[in-house]
Amino acid sequence: MNKGFLPTTWNEGTEYYSNFSGFDVVFITGDPYYDHPLNGVSIIARLINKKGYRVGIIPQPLKDEDYKACGKPRYFFCISSGLLDSMLANYTPMLHKRENVLVPERALMVYTQKIKEAYKGCMTVLGGVEATLRRFTHFDYRTNELRRGILNDTKADLLIFGNGDRSILNLLERMKTAKREEKGTDFEKIRTTLDLKTIDGIAFRIKKTELNTEIRKLPSFEDCVKEKKNFNLLTRMHFLLPEAPFTEACGLGIIQHNRSSHTLQEKELDLVYELPFRRELHPETKNIEFQQEMLGKLDNSVVIGRGCWGSCTFCVIPLVQGKEVAKRSKESILREIESLYKQGVKKINDLTLPTLNMYGSYCALYDTPEKIHSPVINEEITVYNKPKYCNQQCVGCKYRKISKDLVPILEGVEELQKKYKDTRLELRSAIRHDIILDQKDMFRKMMKFITRLKIAPEHLSPHVLKQMNKSNPEAFKEFIQFYKQVNKEQKSKKHLVPYFIAAHPGTTRQDMEDLRRFCEKEDLYVNLTQVFTPTPGTVATAMYYTEENPLTKEKVYVPRTFREKKDQKNILLDTEEEVYDDNG
Repeated sequence: MNKGFLPTTWNEGTEYYSNFSGFDVVFITGDPYYDHPLNGVSIIARLINKKGYRVGIIPQPLKDEDYKACGKPRYFFCISSGLLDSMLANYTPMLHKRENVLVPERALMVYTQKIKEAYKGCMTVLGGVEATLRRFTHFDYRTNELRRGILNDTKADLLIFGNGDRSILNLLERMKTAKREEKGTDFEKIRTTLDLKTIDGIAFRIKKTELNTEIRKLPSFEDCVKEKKNFNLLTRMHFLLPEAPFTEACGLGIIQHNRSSHTLQEKELDLVYELPFRRELHPETKNIEFQQEMLGKLDNSVVIGRGCWGSCTFCVIPLVQGKEVAKRSKESILREIESLYKQGVKKINDLTLPTLNMYGSYCALYDTPEKIHSPVINEEITVYNKPKYCNQQCVGCKYRKISKDLVPILEGVEELQKKYKDTRLELRSAIRHDIILDQKDMFRKMMKFITRLKIAPEHLSPHVLKQMNKSNPEAFKEFIQFYKQVNKEQKSKKHLVPYFIAAHPGTTRQDMEDLRRFCEKEDLYVNLTQVFTPTPGTVATAMYYTEENPLTKEKVYVPRTFREKKDQKNILLDTEEEVYDDNG
Protein backbone atom coordinates (compact mmCIF):
# COMPACT_ATOMS: atom_id res chain seq x y z
CA MET A 1 0.00 0.00 0.00
CA ASN A 2 1.21 3.51 -0.86
CA LYS A 3 2.30 5.11 2.43
CA GLY A 4 2.21 8.72 1.24
CA PHE A 5 -0.55 11.18 2.04
CA LEU A 6 -3.82 10.36 0.32
CA PRO A 7 -4.36 12.61 -2.74
CA THR A 8 -5.76 16.12 -2.29
CA THR A 9 -5.93 16.96 -6.04
CA TRP A 10 -6.65 15.16 -9.31
CA ASN A 11 -2.96 15.35 -10.26
CA GLU A 12 -1.94 13.74 -6.96
CA GLY A 13 -4.50 11.02 -7.70
CA THR A 14 -2.74 10.17 -10.98
CA GLU A 15 0.53 9.77 -9.05
CA TYR A 16 -0.95 7.81 -6.14
CA TYR A 17 -3.15 5.33 -8.03
CA SER A 18 -2.24 3.30 -11.10
CA ASN A 19 -4.58 3.60 -14.11
CA PHE A 20 -6.29 6.52 -12.42
CA SER A 21 -9.50 7.78 -14.02
CA GLY A 22 -11.15 9.50 -11.05
CA PHE A 23 -11.93 9.16 -7.34
CA ASP A 24 -14.66 6.92 -5.91
CA VAL A 25 -15.22 9.18 -2.87
CA VAL A 26 -14.07 12.73 -2.21
CA PHE A 27 -14.01 14.04 1.37
CA ILE A 28 -14.63 17.73 2.07
CA THR A 29 -13.48 18.78 5.55
CA GLY A 30 -13.08 22.05 7.41
CA ASP A 31 -10.04 20.67 9.23
CA PRO A 32 -6.52 20.54 7.84
CA TYR A 33 -5.53 17.14 6.48
CA TYR A 34 -3.90 15.72 9.60
CA ASP A 35 -3.10 12.12 8.69
CA HIS A 36 -3.39 10.77 12.19
CA PRO A 37 -5.64 8.24 14.00
CA LEU A 38 -7.13 11.09 16.03
CA ASN A 39 -8.64 12.62 12.88
CA GLY A 40 -12.02 11.18 11.88
CA VAL A 41 -11.76 11.98 8.17
CA SER A 42 -8.29 10.46 8.00
CA ILE A 43 -9.53 7.28 9.70
CA ILE A 44 -12.47 6.77 7.33
CA ALA A 45 -10.46 7.79 4.25
CA ARG A 46 -7.64 5.37 5.12
CA LEU A 47 -10.14 2.59 5.82
CA ILE A 48 -12.04 2.81 2.55
CA ASN A 49 -8.75 3.25 0.68
CA LYS A 50 -7.59 -0.06 2.18
CA LYS A 51 -10.80 -1.65 0.92
CA GLY A 52 -9.88 -0.71 -2.65
CA TYR A 53 -11.71 2.57 -3.12
CA ARG A 54 -9.91 5.56 -4.61
CA VAL A 55 -10.10 8.42 -2.17
CA GLY A 56 -9.49 12.15 -2.45
CA ILE A 57 -9.48 14.69 0.40
CA ILE A 58 -10.18 18.41 0.00
CA PRO A 59 -9.21 20.04 3.32
CA GLN A 60 -10.00 23.63 4.36
CA PRO A 61 -11.76 24.73 1.14
CA LEU A 62 -12.07 28.53 0.89
CA LYS A 63 -12.45 29.40 -2.82
CA ASP A 64 -14.89 28.02 -5.36
CA GLU A 65 -12.07 26.34 -7.29
CA ASP A 66 -10.98 24.44 -4.15
CA TYR A 67 -14.13 22.30 -4.40
CA LYS A 68 -13.11 21.19 -7.89
CA ALA A 69 -9.60 20.06 -6.94
CA CYS A 70 -10.45 16.35 -7.11
CA GLY A 71 -13.13 16.40 -9.78
CA LYS A 72 -16.49 14.64 -9.55
CA PRO A 73 -16.32 11.33 -7.60
CA ARG A 74 -17.70 8.10 -8.96
CA TYR A 75 -19.98 7.61 -5.93
CA PHE A 76 -20.35 10.65 -3.68
CA PHE A 77 -18.87 13.58 -1.79
CA CYS A 78 -18.61 12.97 1.98
CA ILE A 79 -18.88 16.31 3.79
CA SER A 80 -17.69 17.13 7.32
CA SER A 81 -17.00 20.37 9.15
CA GLY A 82 -14.19 18.61 11.06
CA LEU A 83 -13.54 17.63 14.65
CA LEU A 84 -15.68 20.49 16.00
CA ASP A 85 -19.15 21.75 15.21
CA SER A 86 -18.45 24.77 12.99
CA MET A 87 -20.37 27.19 15.22
CA LEU A 88 -18.44 26.06 18.30
CA ALA A 89 -15.24 26.42 16.27
CA ASN A 90 -16.12 30.00 15.33
CA TYR A 91 -17.49 31.34 18.63
CA THR A 92 -16.48 31.32 22.28
CA PRO A 93 -19.09 30.72 25.01
CA MET A 94 -19.43 34.52 25.17
CA LEU A 95 -20.10 34.52 21.40
CA HIS A 96 -16.87 36.37 20.60
CA LYS A 97 -15.53 35.44 17.17
CA ARG A 98 -12.46 33.21 17.41
CA GLU A 99 -9.33 34.02 15.44
CA ASN A 100 -7.44 31.79 12.97
CA VAL A 101 -10.54 29.72 12.18
CA LEU A 102 -10.80 28.77 8.51
CA VAL A 103 -13.92 26.62 8.73
CA PRO A 104 -16.99 28.72 7.81
CA GLU A 105 -20.03 29.13 10.03
CA ARG A 106 -22.69 26.51 9.17
CA ALA A 107 -19.96 24.62 7.33
CA LEU A 108 -22.15 21.70 6.27
CA MET A 109 -24.60 24.07 4.60
CA VAL A 110 -21.82 26.03 2.89
CA TYR A 111 -19.89 22.98 1.66
CA THR A 112 -22.98 21.14 0.41
CA GLN A 113 -24.21 24.19 -1.49
CA LYS A 114 -20.80 24.70 -3.11
CA ILE A 115 -20.68 21.07 -4.22
CA LYS A 116 -24.20 21.21 -5.64
CA GLU A 117 -23.26 24.35 -7.59
CA ALA A 118 -20.06 22.79 -8.95
CA TYR A 119 -21.44 19.31 -9.70
CA LYS A 120 -25.19 19.26 -10.27
CA GLY A 121 -26.78 15.91 -9.44
CA CYS A 122 -23.76 14.57 -7.54
CA MET A 123 -24.65 12.61 -4.41
CA THR A 124 -23.77 14.26 -1.08
CA VAL A 125 -23.35 12.50 2.28
CA LEU A 126 -22.93 14.37 5.57
CA GLY A 127 -20.79 12.92 8.35
CA GLY A 128 -18.78 13.76 11.45
CA VAL A 129 -19.43 15.71 14.64
CA GLU A 130 -21.63 18.53 13.32
CA ALA A 131 -23.82 16.15 11.31
CA THR A 132 -24.25 13.90 14.37
CA LEU A 133 -25.08 16.69 16.82
CA ARG A 134 -27.48 18.51 14.50
CA ARG A 135 -29.32 15.55 12.96
CA PHE A 136 -32.48 16.16 15.02
CA THR A 137 -34.28 19.43 15.78
CA HIS A 138 -31.75 21.28 17.94
CA PHE A 139 -31.12 24.50 19.86
CA ASP A 140 -28.65 26.84 18.19
CA TYR A 141 -26.76 29.00 20.68
CA ARG A 142 -25.65 31.61 18.15
CA THR A 143 -29.19 32.49 17.06
CA ASN A 144 -30.86 31.55 20.36
CA GLU A 145 -33.54 29.49 18.61
CA LEU A 146 -34.43 26.00 17.47
CA ARG A 147 -33.21 24.88 14.07
CA ARG A 148 -34.32 22.05 11.82
CA GLY A 149 -32.32 18.86 11.52
CA ILE A 150 -29.25 19.43 9.35
CA LEU A 151 -30.46 17.25 6.46
CA ASN A 152 -33.34 19.69 6.02
CA ASP A 153 -31.06 22.74 6.02
CA THR A 154 -28.40 21.33 3.69
CA LYS A 155 -30.57 19.30 1.28
CA ALA A 156 -27.84 16.64 1.30
CA ASP A 157 -28.91 13.12 0.29
CA LEU A 158 -27.78 11.12 3.34
CA LEU A 159 -26.31 11.58 6.80
CA ILE A 160 -23.95 9.18 8.57
CA PHE A 161 -23.92 9.72 12.33
CA GLY A 162 -21.73 8.46 15.16
CA ASN A 163 -19.03 5.94 14.28
CA GLY A 164 -19.21 5.75 10.50
CA ASP A 165 -16.72 2.93 9.81
CA ARG A 166 -19.22 0.18 9.04
CA SER A 167 -21.93 2.51 7.71
CA ILE A 168 -19.85 4.02 4.91
CA LEU A 169 -18.45 0.63 3.84
CA ASN A 170 -21.96 -0.87 3.70
CA LEU A 171 -23.19 2.11 1.71
CA LEU A 172 -20.29 1.88 -0.75
CA GLU A 173 -20.81 -1.83 -1.28
CA ARG A 174 -24.42 -1.16 -2.27
CA MET A 175 -23.40 1.76 -4.45
CA LYS A 176 -21.01 -0.59 -6.23
CA THR A 177 -23.84 -3.08 -6.82
CA ALA A 178 -26.05 -0.33 -8.26
CA LYS A 179 -23.24 0.76 -10.57
CA ARG A 180 -22.68 -2.83 -11.68
CA GLU A 181 -26.39 -3.17 -12.48
CA GLU A 182 -26.06 -0.06 -14.65
CA LYS A 183 -28.41 1.97 -12.49
CA GLY A 184 -25.78 4.70 -12.19
CA THR A 185 -25.18 6.77 -9.06
CA ASP A 186 -28.03 9.26 -9.25
CA PHE A 187 -29.37 9.01 -5.72
CA GLU A 188 -33.08 9.05 -6.55
CA LYS A 189 -32.63 6.38 -9.23
CA ILE A 190 -30.65 3.98 -7.01
CA ARG A 191 -32.39 4.72 -3.70
CA THR A 192 -34.42 1.50 -3.76
CA THR A 193 -31.36 -0.59 -4.63
CA LEU A 194 -29.48 0.81 -1.61
CA ASP A 195 -32.12 -0.53 0.84
CA LEU A 196 -31.24 2.29 3.22
CA LYS A 197 -33.48 1.11 6.06
CA THR A 198 -31.08 -1.81 6.68
CA ILE A 199 -27.90 0.27 7.11
CA ASP A 200 -27.20 1.16 10.75
CA GLY A 201 -26.00 4.66 11.59
CA ILE A 202 -27.58 6.61 8.72
CA ALA A 203 -30.42 9.11 8.34
CA PHE A 204 -32.37 9.81 5.15
CA ARG A 205 -35.64 11.21 3.81
CA ILE A 206 -38.68 8.99 3.48
CA LYS A 207 -42.19 9.40 2.08
CA LYS A 208 -45.32 9.08 4.22
CA THR A 209 -46.06 5.80 2.47
CA GLU A 210 -42.70 4.45 3.72
CA LEU A 211 -43.35 5.15 7.42
CA ASN A 212 -42.69 2.16 9.64
CA THR A 213 -45.19 2.33 12.49
CA GLU A 214 -42.90 0.23 14.70
CA ILE A 215 -40.27 2.98 14.74
CA ARG A 216 -40.70 5.63 17.45
CA LYS A 217 -41.88 9.00 16.21
CA LEU A 218 -40.16 12.12 17.61
CA PRO A 219 -42.05 15.40 17.99
CA SER A 220 -41.87 17.34 14.74
CA PHE A 221 -39.79 20.50 14.31
CA GLU A 222 -42.99 22.55 14.25
CA ASP A 223 -44.25 20.91 17.46
CA CYS A 224 -40.95 21.68 19.20
CA VAL A 225 -41.08 25.34 18.13
CA LYS A 226 -44.68 25.60 19.29
CA GLU A 227 -44.14 24.04 22.74
CA LYS A 228 -40.86 23.76 24.63
CA LYS A 229 -42.15 20.64 26.37
CA ASN A 230 -42.10 18.90 22.98
CA PHE A 231 -38.42 19.74 22.54
CA ASN A 232 -37.74 18.31 25.99
CA LEU A 233 -39.63 15.17 25.01
CA LEU A 234 -37.50 14.80 21.86
CA THR A 235 -34.33 15.25 23.93
CA ARG A 236 -35.47 12.78 26.58
CA MET A 237 -36.30 10.15 23.98
CA HIS A 238 -32.93 10.10 22.23
CA PHE A 239 -31.02 10.39 25.53
CA LEU A 240 -32.80 7.44 27.13
CA LEU A 241 -32.76 5.36 23.92
CA PRO A 242 -29.36 6.16 22.40
CA GLU A 243 -29.31 3.22 19.97
CA ALA A 244 -32.96 3.33 18.88
CA PRO A 245 -34.27 4.26 15.42
CA PHE A 246 -36.56 7.29 15.10
CA THR A 247 -38.59 9.20 12.55
CA GLU A 248 -38.94 12.98 12.69
CA ALA A 249 -41.19 15.22 10.62
CA CYS A 250 -40.31 18.72 9.45
CA GLY A 251 -42.70 20.63 7.20
CA LEU A 252 -43.93 18.20 4.57
CA GLY A 253 -40.85 16.00 4.88
CA ILE A 254 -39.87 13.10 7.16
CA ILE A 255 -36.38 11.98 8.16
CA GLN A 256 -35.77 8.39 9.25
CA HIS A 257 -32.85 7.88 11.62
CA ASN A 258 -31.86 4.21 11.68
CA ARG A 259 -30.53 2.60 14.85
CA SER A 260 -26.99 3.59 15.81
CA SER A 261 -24.12 1.40 14.68
CA HIS A 262 -23.07 -1.25 17.17
CA THR A 263 -19.84 -0.65 19.04
CA LEU A 264 -16.80 -1.76 17.05
CA GLN A 265 -15.24 -5.01 18.24
CA GLU A 266 -11.55 -5.43 19.13
CA LYS A 267 -10.54 -6.98 15.83
CA GLU A 268 -12.23 -4.18 13.87
CA LEU A 269 -10.66 -1.45 15.98
CA ASP A 270 -7.23 -3.07 15.70
CA LEU A 271 -7.45 -2.97 11.90
CA VAL A 272 -8.64 0.64 11.84
CA TYR A 273 -5.91 2.01 14.10
CA GLU A 274 -3.11 0.02 12.49
CA LEU A 275 -3.69 1.64 9.10
CA PRO A 276 -0.58 3.41 7.69
CA PHE A 277 -1.06 6.93 9.07
CA ARG A 278 1.80 9.38 8.54
CA ARG A 279 0.99 11.06 11.87
CA GLU A 280 1.62 14.55 10.49
CA LEU A 281 -0.02 17.51 8.79
CA HIS A 282 -0.14 17.65 5.01
CA PRO A 283 2.60 20.06 3.84
CA GLU A 284 0.05 22.21 1.94
CA THR A 285 -1.99 22.88 5.10
CA LYS A 286 -3.22 26.46 5.37
CA ASN A 287 -1.83 28.38 8.39
CA ILE A 288 0.39 25.36 9.02
CA GLU A 289 2.49 26.93 11.80
CA PHE A 290 -0.61 27.68 13.88
CA GLN A 291 -2.03 24.21 13.22
CA GLN A 292 1.25 22.50 14.11
CA GLU A 293 1.40 24.39 17.38
CA MET A 294 -2.12 23.15 18.16
CA LEU A 295 -1.47 19.53 17.17
CA GLY A 296 2.21 19.03 17.98
CA LYS A 297 1.67 17.20 21.27
CA LEU A 298 -0.81 14.80 19.68
CA ASP A 299 1.55 13.35 17.04
CA ASN A 300 2.88 10.60 19.30
CA SER A 301 -0.31 9.76 21.17
CA VAL A 302 -1.82 6.27 20.82
CA VAL A 303 -5.59 5.77 20.59
CA ILE A 304 -6.73 2.82 22.72
CA GLY A 305 -10.49 3.03 22.19
CA ARG A 306 -13.62 5.09 21.69
CA GLY A 307 -16.79 5.97 23.57
CA CYS A 308 -17.92 6.88 27.07
CA TRP A 309 -20.81 5.65 29.22
CA GLY A 310 -20.70 8.57 31.65
CA SER A 311 -24.03 10.06 30.47
CA CYS A 312 -23.05 13.59 31.54
CA THR A 313 -25.87 15.82 30.35
CA PHE A 314 -23.55 18.41 28.77
CA CYS A 315 -21.27 15.99 26.91
CA VAL A 316 -21.40 15.06 23.20
CA ILE A 317 -18.97 12.10 23.33
CA PRO A 318 -21.68 9.41 23.75
CA LEU A 319 -23.51 10.94 20.77
CA VAL A 320 -20.40 10.99 18.58
CA GLN A 321 -18.44 7.91 19.73
CA GLY A 322 -21.12 5.80 21.37
CA LYS A 323 -22.35 4.92 24.86
CA GLU A 324 -20.30 1.75 25.12
CA VAL A 325 -16.49 1.79 25.25
CA ALA A 326 -14.90 0.13 22.23
CA LYS A 327 -11.35 -1.02 22.89
CA ARG A 328 -8.32 -2.08 20.94
CA SER A 329 -6.54 -5.22 22.02
CA LYS A 330 -3.51 -5.01 24.28
CA GLU A 331 -1.39 -6.59 21.54
CA SER A 332 -2.39 -3.95 18.95
CA ILE A 333 -1.71 -1.08 21.34
CA LEU A 334 1.71 -2.40 22.30
CA ARG A 335 2.59 -3.01 18.63
CA GLU A 336 1.93 0.65 17.88
CA ILE A 337 3.92 1.84 20.88
CA GLU A 338 6.85 -0.39 19.94
CA SER A 339 6.67 0.84 16.35
CA LEU A 340 6.98 4.44 17.56
CA TYR A 341 9.90 3.57 19.84
CA LYS A 342 11.61 1.81 16.92
CA GLN A 343 11.23 4.97 14.84
CA GLY A 344 13.17 6.90 17.47
CA VAL A 345 10.24 8.44 19.34
CA LYS A 346 11.37 8.90 22.93
CA LYS A 347 8.06 9.88 24.46
CA ILE A 348 4.50 8.65 23.89
CA ASN A 349 2.34 11.64 24.78
CA ASP A 350 -0.79 9.75 25.80
CA LEU A 351 -2.92 6.64 25.63
CA THR A 352 -6.02 8.31 24.29
CA LEU A 353 -9.56 7.48 25.38
CA PRO A 354 -12.27 9.99 26.42
CA THR A 355 -12.11 8.56 29.97
CA LEU A 356 -8.90 6.61 30.45
CA ASN A 357 -9.99 4.37 33.29
CA MET A 358 -13.10 3.21 31.37
CA TYR A 359 -10.89 1.05 29.14
CA GLY A 360 -12.40 -2.45 29.12
CA SER A 361 -15.52 -1.59 31.12
CA TYR A 362 -18.93 -2.58 29.82
CA CYS A 363 -22.64 -2.74 30.61
CA ALA A 364 -24.07 -6.17 31.42
CA LEU A 365 -27.47 -5.10 30.04
CA TYR A 366 -26.04 -5.53 26.55
CA ASP A 367 -26.76 -9.24 26.82
CA THR A 368 -28.58 -10.26 23.64
CA PRO A 369 -26.21 -11.47 20.91
CA GLU A 370 -26.72 -10.79 17.22
CA LYS A 371 -24.65 -11.92 14.25
CA ILE A 372 -23.82 -9.25 11.68
CA HIS A 373 -21.37 -8.99 8.81
CA SER A 374 -18.47 -6.63 9.46
CA PRO A 375 -17.33 -4.90 6.27
CA VAL A 376 -14.32 -3.63 8.24
CA ILE A 377 -12.74 -7.09 8.65
CA ASN A 378 -14.99 -8.88 6.13
CA GLU A 379 -16.12 -11.43 8.71
CA GLU A 380 -19.27 -12.36 10.58
CA ILE A 381 -19.06 -10.99 14.12
CA THR A 382 -21.18 -11.09 17.25
CA VAL A 383 -22.53 -7.81 18.61
CA TYR A 384 -24.77 -7.29 21.63
CA ASN A 385 -28.08 -5.48 22.00
CA LYS A 386 -29.73 -4.07 25.11
CA PRO A 387 -33.43 -4.94 24.92
CA LYS A 388 -34.10 -3.96 28.54
CA TYR A 389 -34.94 -0.32 29.22
CA CYS A 390 -32.67 1.65 31.57
CA ASN A 391 -32.61 5.24 32.83
CA GLN A 392 -28.98 5.89 31.71
CA GLN A 393 -27.91 6.56 35.30
CA CYS A 394 -24.67 4.66 34.72
CA VAL A 395 -22.50 5.79 37.64
CA GLY A 396 -22.88 3.29 40.45
CA CYS A 397 -25.23 1.08 38.41
CA LYS A 398 -25.04 -2.61 39.36
CA TYR A 399 -24.92 -3.59 35.68
CA ARG A 400 -21.82 -1.53 35.00
CA LYS A 401 -18.76 -3.77 35.06
CA ILE A 402 -15.61 -1.86 35.90
CA SER A 403 -12.39 -3.18 34.38
CA LYS A 404 -8.70 -3.08 35.28
CA ASP A 405 -7.62 -4.05 31.76
CA LEU A 406 -5.34 -1.03 31.54
CA VAL A 407 -2.87 -2.65 33.96
CA PRO A 408 -1.51 -5.31 31.55
CA ILE A 409 -0.99 -2.59 28.93
CA LEU A 410 1.03 -0.45 31.33
CA GLU A 411 3.05 -3.51 32.34
CA GLY A 412 3.69 -4.17 28.66
CA VAL A 413 4.90 -0.59 28.23
CA GLU A 414 7.31 -1.06 31.13
CA GLU A 415 8.79 -4.09 29.35
CA LEU A 416 9.16 -2.10 26.13
CA GLN A 417 10.91 0.70 27.99
CA LYS A 418 13.51 -1.77 29.24
CA LYS A 419 14.12 -2.80 25.63
CA TYR A 420 14.17 0.75 24.22
CA LYS A 421 16.31 2.85 26.55
CA ASP A 422 15.36 6.38 27.58
CA THR A 423 11.77 6.03 26.35
CA ARG A 424 8.74 7.32 28.22
CA LEU A 425 4.97 7.27 28.30
CA GLU A 426 2.93 10.08 29.82
CA LEU A 427 -0.76 9.58 30.53
CA ARG A 428 -2.58 12.84 29.83
CA SER A 429 -6.21 11.79 29.23
CA ALA A 430 -8.65 12.60 32.00
CA ILE A 431 -9.96 9.97 34.40
CA ARG A 432 -13.24 9.62 36.27
CA HIS A 433 -12.37 10.03 39.95
CA ASP A 434 -15.53 8.28 41.15
CA ILE A 435 -14.75 5.13 39.13
CA ILE A 436 -11.08 5.05 40.07
CA LEU A 437 -12.10 4.54 43.70
CA ASP A 438 -12.99 0.99 42.59
CA GLN A 439 -9.66 0.67 40.72
CA LYS A 440 -7.19 1.71 43.41
CA ASP A 441 -4.41 -0.72 42.48
CA MET A 442 -4.73 0.29 38.83
CA PHE A 443 -4.51 3.95 39.83
CA ARG A 444 -1.26 3.34 41.67
CA LYS A 445 0.17 1.86 38.47
CA MET A 446 -1.19 4.76 36.38
CA MET A 447 0.41 7.32 38.69
CA LYS A 448 3.84 6.09 37.60
CA PHE A 449 3.06 7.42 34.11
CA ILE A 450 1.43 10.71 35.16
CA THR A 451 3.12 14.08 35.63
CA ARG A 452 -0.07 16.01 36.30
CA LEU A 453 -3.47 14.40 36.62
CA LYS A 454 -6.56 15.79 34.91
CA ILE A 455 -9.93 14.93 36.38
CA ALA A 456 -13.38 16.31 35.68
CA PRO A 457 -15.48 16.71 38.84
CA GLU A 458 -17.19 19.65 37.01
CA HIS A 459 -18.65 21.00 40.28
CA LEU A 460 -19.13 20.36 43.99
CA SER A 461 -22.74 21.45 44.57
CA PRO A 462 -25.12 18.44 44.89
CA HIS A 463 -27.95 20.16 43.00
CA VAL A 464 -25.63 21.22 40.15
CA LEU A 465 -24.13 17.73 39.92
CA LYS A 466 -27.66 16.36 39.73
CA GLN A 467 -28.36 18.49 36.65
CA MET A 468 -25.05 17.32 35.16
CA ASN A 469 -25.88 13.67 35.89
CA LYS A 470 -22.56 13.36 37.75
CA SER A 471 -21.62 11.54 40.94
CA ASN A 472 -22.07 13.12 44.36
CA PRO A 473 -19.46 15.49 45.86
CA GLU A 474 -18.43 12.95 48.48
CA ALA A 475 -16.75 10.87 45.77
CA PHE A 476 -14.57 13.87 44.80
CA LYS A 477 -13.64 14.55 48.39
CA GLU A 478 -12.75 10.90 48.94
CA PHE A 479 -10.66 10.85 45.79
CA ILE A 480 -8.65 13.91 46.85
CA GLN A 481 -7.61 12.17 50.06
CA PHE A 482 -6.75 9.00 48.16
CA TYR A 483 -4.72 10.99 45.64
CA LYS A 484 -2.73 12.63 48.42
CA GLN A 485 -2.16 9.21 49.97
CA VAL A 486 -0.78 7.75 46.72
CA ASN A 487 1.41 10.81 46.17
CA LYS A 488 2.86 10.25 49.63
CA GLU A 489 3.32 6.50 49.07
CA GLN A 490 5.22 7.13 45.83
CA LYS A 491 7.19 10.04 47.29
CA SER A 492 5.99 12.34 44.50
CA LYS A 493 4.46 15.80 44.27
CA LYS A 494 2.32 15.46 41.18
CA HIS A 495 -0.28 18.14 40.57
CA LEU A 496 -3.97 17.46 40.49
CA VAL A 497 -5.73 19.58 37.84
CA PRO A 498 -9.53 19.55 38.16
CA TYR A 499 -11.78 20.69 35.33
CA PHE A 500 -14.83 22.76 36.31
CA ILE A 501 -17.77 24.24 34.43
CA ALA A 502 -19.15 27.67 35.29
CA ALA A 503 -22.71 28.79 34.51
CA HIS A 504 -24.06 25.30 33.83
CA PRO A 505 -27.87 25.15 34.18
CA GLY A 506 -28.64 24.95 37.89
CA THR A 507 -25.53 26.91 38.95
CA THR A 508 -25.71 30.12 40.96
CA ARG A 509 -23.03 32.62 41.99
CA GLN A 510 -23.21 31.18 45.49
CA ASP A 511 -22.42 27.72 44.14
CA MET A 512 -19.26 29.12 42.54
CA GLU A 513 -18.29 30.88 45.77
CA ASP A 514 -18.65 27.58 47.65
CA LEU A 515 -16.58 25.78 45.03
CA ARG A 516 -13.81 28.40 45.19
CA ARG A 517 -13.59 28.12 48.98
CA PHE A 518 -13.37 24.34 48.71
CA CYS A 519 -10.55 24.55 46.16
CA GLU A 520 -8.66 27.02 48.37
CA LYS A 521 -9.06 24.72 51.38
CA GLU A 522 -7.79 21.70 49.45
CA ASP A 523 -5.03 23.73 47.73
CA LEU A 524 -6.31 22.77 44.28
CA TYR A 525 -4.81 24.52 41.26
CA VAL A 526 -7.76 25.80 39.23
CA ASN A 527 -7.13 26.88 35.64
CA LEU A 528 -9.18 24.46 33.55
CA THR A 529 -12.52 26.22 33.87
CA GLN A 530 -14.91 26.75 31.00
CA VAL A 531 -18.17 28.63 30.76
CA PHE A 532 -20.97 26.26 29.78
CA THR A 533 -21.66 26.34 26.04
CA PRO A 534 -25.05 25.03 24.88
CA THR A 535 -24.08 22.33 22.39
CA PRO A 536 -26.62 20.84 19.97
CA GLY A 537 -28.06 17.48 20.97
CA THR A 538 -27.37 17.46 24.72
CA VAL A 539 -29.74 17.34 27.68
CA ALA A 540 -28.04 20.33 29.34
CA THR A 541 -28.69 22.41 26.23
CA ALA A 542 -32.38 21.53 26.42
CA MET A 543 -32.30 22.70 30.05
CA TYR A 544 -30.72 25.98 28.94
CA TYR A 545 -33.44 26.53 26.33
CA THR A 546 -36.48 25.38 28.33
CA GLU A 547 -35.36 26.04 31.94
CA GLU A 548 -36.56 22.54 32.75
CA ASN A 549 -34.69 19.25 33.14
CA PRO A 550 -36.03 16.95 30.37
CA LEU A 551 -35.29 13.85 32.47
CA THR A 552 -36.83 14.92 35.80
CA LYS A 553 -39.17 17.68 34.54
CA GLU A 554 -38.09 19.92 37.41
CA LYS A 555 -37.54 23.65 36.90
CA VAL A 556 -33.89 24.67 36.57
CA TYR A 557 -32.23 28.03 37.19
CA VAL A 558 -30.29 29.13 34.08
CA PRO A 559 -27.47 31.72 34.17
CA ARG A 560 -28.33 33.40 30.89
CA THR A 561 -26.62 36.80 30.70
CA PHE A 562 -23.00 37.17 29.60
CA ARG A 563 -22.39 39.23 32.72
CA GLU A 564 -23.41 36.44 35.05
CA LYS A 565 -21.49 33.83 33.06
CA LYS A 566 -18.31 35.91 33.30
CA ASP A 567 -18.93 36.54 36.99
CA GLN A 568 -19.31 32.84 37.72
CA LYS A 569 -16.03 32.01 35.99
CA ASN A 570 -14.20 34.93 37.58
CA ILE A 571 -15.41 33.92 41.05
CA LEU A 572 -13.72 30.55 40.67
CA LEU A 573 -10.55 32.06 39.18
CA ASP A 574 -10.62 34.70 41.93
CA THR A 575 -10.26 37.57 39.47
CA GLU A 576 -12.23 40.62 38.43
CA GLU A 577 -10.72 40.67 34.93
CA GLU A 578 -12.83 40.33 31.81
CA VAL A 579 -12.16 36.91 30.28
CA TYR A 580 -11.94 36.88 26.49
CA ASP A 581 -9.72 33.88 25.81
CA ASP A 582 -10.72 30.92 23.67
CA ASN A 583 -12.62 29.41 26.57
CA GLY A 584 -14.81 32.45 26.85
